[in-house]
Amino acid sequence: MQTPDYLEIDLSRLVIGDKKFLNILEEVMKLNWLHERIQPEKSKLMARTLSSLASRAVENNHFIDLQVLLEHVDVNSEDYMGYTPLHTACLLGNGEMVMFLLDNGAVNRSKHCPLHLAIKNRNFLVIELLRWKGFTVKLHPVRIGVELIQTVRKRDHALLHAWFLSGVDMDTSDYNGWTAMKEAVRLGDNTMITKLVHYRSTPLSSVPVYRRRRVSL
Repeated sequence: MQTPDYLEIDLSRLVIGDKKFLNILEEVMKLNWLHERIQPEKSKLMARTLSSLASRAVENNHFIDLQVLLEHVDVNSEDYMGYTPLHTACLLGNGEMVMFLLDNGAVNRSKHCPLHLAIKNRNFLVIELLRWKGFTVKLHPVRIGVELIQTVRKRDHALLHAWFLSGVDMDTSDYNGWTAMKEAVRLGDNTMITKLVHYRSTPLSSVPVYRRRRVSL
C-alpha cells in the first residue's frame, strides 16, 4: 500500500493552526489511508498520528489547536517515539502548557518519566508543578543514585537542585552503595557538600576507599 503524500510531511516544520495543517488533519480524520488495516491497528495508528500533532501544538504553544486535537485523541496517547504531549511540555519547560495538560487528564503512565525529563532539562517550575500534582521519579533507585553521583562529579549545581526539587532521597546509592555525598567528600568539593547537606543528605566527615564491584542487576 502506497503511503499518502500528506503522511510524508516533516511534522517538525509544520505550523499548527495554518491552512496546511488543517488540510492534513482533515485527511487524517477521513481514515482513507487506513482502509486496509484491521480495526485495532487503525486505532493505534490514529492515536499515534494525532498524538504527534498534539505534541507539535505543544511545541508551538497553541492551546486552541491542542484543545481541538484532544477532542479526538486521549491526552495520554503516545506518538511513534513513545512520548505524550506532556513529555514535550516537560522537555520545553512550558509550565502553562503542563498545567493545561494536567487539567485535561495527563498522567504519568508512559514508559518515559515526565518528571525525569524536567529534571534533566533543569525546568524547576515544571518540576514543582508535577510534584504538586503527585508525580514521582519513576526510575530504578540504582539509576537515580548513579545520576546523582554523576551530577556531583560534573559539579552541576543547577541539576543537583532539580533533583532535590523532584523529591528523591538524596542519599540514594548506586550499585556499589556509593552516594552523592560520599562522592562529594571524596572529591573534597566543599560547595557540593554544603549543598547536599542543605538538600537533606546525611553529613559525612570521611568516606571509605572507593572500591568498584561487579553487580548483576
